[in-house]
Amino acid sequence: MDNKSQKRIAFKDIPAGVYGLCIGILLVFSLFIGLFLTYYSVRYSYYSSTDYTPIYLVKDNVVFNLLLFLGICLLTLLLNFLFHKLGDKQRLAGYLFLGLCCILYVTVCLIWVTELPYYPSGDQLNATAAAHYNLDGNFIMFKKSGYIGKFPYQKGLTFLYEILFTLFGDFCYPVAAKMHIFLGVITMVFGYLFVEETSWNSICKILYCPLVLFCTPYLILTPYTYGDLPSICFCIVLFWALLRYVRTERIRYVTLACVMAVLSLMVRLHTWIVLIAVLIGMVLAAWQKKKLQPLLAGLLIIVSSFSAIKALDYSYALRSGYEITQGAPMILTLAMGLQDNDGGPGTYNNYQTLTMDEAAWDNETAKEIARENIQENLEHFKADPAYAKWFFKTKILRQWIEPSFETLMSTRSFDEKKTMPDWIEQIYYGNLHDPLMRFANGYQSVVYLGFLFFLPVLWKRRRENAAGYIPLIAIVGGFLFSIIWESQCRYVLPYYLFMLVYVPDGIHCVGDWARKGLKRFVHIHQSN
Repeated sequence: MDNKSQKRIAFKDIPAGVYGLCIGILLVFSLFIGLFLTYYSVRYSYYSSTDYTPIYLVKDNVVFNLLLFLGICLLTLLLNFLFHKLGDKQRLAGYLFLGLCCILYVTVCLIWVTELPYYPSGDQLNATAAAHYNLDGNFIMFKKSGYIGKFPYQKGLTFLYEILFTLFGDFCYPVAAKMHIFLGVITMVFGYLFVEETSWNSICKILYCPLVLFCTPYLILTPYTYGDLPSICFCIVLFWALLRYVRTERIRYVTLACVMAVLSLMVRLHTWIVLIAVLIGMVLAAWQKKKLQPLLAGLLIIVSSFSAIKALDYSYALRSGYEITQGAPMILTLAMGLQDNDGGPGTYNNYQTLTMDEAAWDNETAKEIARENIQENLEHFKADPAYAKWFFKTKILRQWIEPSFETLMSTRSFDEKKTMPDWIEQIYYGNLHDPLMRFANGYQSVVYLGFLFFLPVLWKRRRENAAGYIPLIAIVGGFLFSIIWESQCRYVLPYYLFMLVYVPDGIHCVGDWARKGLKRFVHIHQSN
């Protein structure tokens, strides 16, 4: 072979090398996150007491958490053996099990939302109240000092509740709760389909169903009139649609992905993290397939989402007569995220509103105040590295290892005109609270351990469909974002649920290692 041919082959191999490097970088970040979360979730937890004072750190039973995970891995090994006995009927059995889990999920959730005398408060109530006012032609919340004026990223959720209230009547929270149940079913179904596409072993899709079913925070959040659960649902469908597009190159999947991206961004501004992950993932897919189509599809999703939000801005500006501005500048939230507040590092302290008041609602003045506050805090961190380490470590752990993600704390607002069932009161304030937290705590350790053991699988599969790593890229982005943004457990729940599409592979991987180890031990014993 001449030198020219060798150079041609070497040049051709460069894209594959760069692609592998990108996956390697993703693996390094994921490994750091997996090790950090696993180490602390197995050893500690942040708990919310029944009086809902600020959460506090407690030690976990490390042995119990590890044995629980190992027990699940061994159970998976047994289930895998039994499942393969079905032969050609495995796919049908999987769908039947998925249907059974969906029915069980709906049953549990219907009981919960029917019995719970939930009534929203705070941001939850403001978003829906804005929808009520808008339908009456009163757009007072769009004033510069109004709720939507200050936090314009809530306008998409408000718009969706306008539609809901138009169809079912004002403040139809029971209908909203049941809508969330339906979205939960969609999440489980499309998460199952995602795992079916990406996993090497068919038992992994079976494992995914109980992982979602037993996700306690998700069940508790069912009646929540905020955008978290709809956003999670739309993102899971988005992930599946992109996976199918890269595999089949059919345009209908891009269309579905665009719709899901728009809906998710409307209800939760944090979806931009997912959309950035989508663009990165589609760049990798384009590089992998040596085609421009995946990249163009990713750009189309970004443009569609941005255009839809701008169109909503224009629509509300016409309807309300108020200019839709950026509201309180995001740098104010970044400044708040660097402050040690009463609720803990980076927690909400009304800094945005107080700063805007101080700046006489002038954005540039408010930005300058925020910059000065950020500089002060950064200098403080630089002068005291031990404090900086404590601050950021505590901020991350308070968000990521509180096993219920503060959903009990967030949803403990009730309609005083309705009677509180005793069993629900016991969950929020009584004897059922701590067992529920312990269950969620053990479950969280299983999820993080499963995610950690998925990472060796990631490297083995690096040459497979790059779109399968988009949720993982979003998890990395969400983790990094949680370091600088407002500290709120509920904000990291989407990334926790994104992990569930990878956890079954991690659990199966450990089970498979145990099987091979046992087989080798028996072989050696028989040889002797």
